[in-house]
Amino acid sequence: MKKALILGLSLVSIASHAQTTVTPENGAQNLTEVVPDAYNVCIHNMLLNGADTLTVGEIRQQCSEAKAPEQPLTKRRLSEVLTEKNPFVITPHRLNYALFGYYMPSVNQTPFQEQDPDTPLHFENTEMQFQLSFKFPLAKNVIYDTFDIYAAYTNRSFWQFFDDKDSIPFRETNHEPEIWAEFHANLDFFDFNLHKVLIGLNHQSNGQSGTLSRGWNRLFVQGLLQRPEGYLSFKTWQRFEEQDEFDNSFDYAKYLGDYEIELGYQFKKHTLGVTLRNRYLLNQYGSAQLDYTYPLTKKIKGYVQWFHGYGDSLIDLDYHSNKIGIGIVLADRI
Repeated sequence: MKKALILGLSLVSIASHAQTTVTPENGAQNLTEVVPDAYNVCIHNMLLNGADTLTVGEIRQQCSEAKAPEQPLTKRRLSEVLTEKNPFVITPHRLNYALFGYYMPSVNQTPFQEQDPDTPLHFENTEMQFQLSFKFPLAKNVIYDTFDIYAAYTNRSFWQFFDDKDSIPFRETNHEPEIWAEFHANLDFFDFNLHKVLIGLNHQSNGQSGTLSRGWNRLFVQGLLQRPEGYLSFKTWQRFEEQDEFDNSFDYAKYLGDYEIELGYQFKKHTLGVTLRNRYLLNQYGSAQLDYTYPLTKKIKGYVQWFHGYGDSLIDLDYHSNKIGIGIVLADRI
């Protein structure tokens, strides 16, 4: 009972300290109203996970030297500690965004015309695009406190919001569930910190039938390096052969590549992201994406995205796109 009371007071304290600005060194972005100070997070974790024999004084003593981390991915993990234990809060996985105007010179209509050649299409060159992505832990501290197991789901939709003639259809929706084990390395070398290494299974499909169906499964390995001003991610994968001959007829590796490099960089309150995909033996079918976010309010960021290349969506797997959109981000990378 006493411990529960202390826990309740701790949560109130953490909520009140969420307004505290953490000022990391080396010019990293302040996490105002996102991450509580390290002392309160330490107390919260000790109350939830510490031994029942710990006294309040012992908890305070152990947390007295807790320091706010300087590295961006470590800061994000610190904030996720709180959301994962709250049943009414969803922990973001990838970017959560909405692009209200996404312009492209032309729309890939070929797959839809092949599916239903008798139905004329009126797809507009400007559409809306949004992504919802969240994750949740399946098992924490599997081996001491260094291994965790997670599952996640990402939904990315392409909405022909301005196509009144076709009743404003969703042109494409990609579903991406995944599961992985992650090793929290926290290894320093030179000016970098190896934050964690992930190995897992990923499925991606568009939920369509007939000739519009697209889907593939893969085993992936990912490593994340960080510095105070940003991070670098390298992800590689191997596709599994499908039982369905139609799915196997698409050369996903040709257009989506064998690997993905992602870079996130913070300058003041702005964030720049770069994502590159290609094959190890470079070909002309890779892709590049640039993301720029900037604060609009305390909770919402402005967002500009530019995509150039192949595989922007599964239905556009073998279609070259050059697109730019503007919108908002609800949950950023870092």
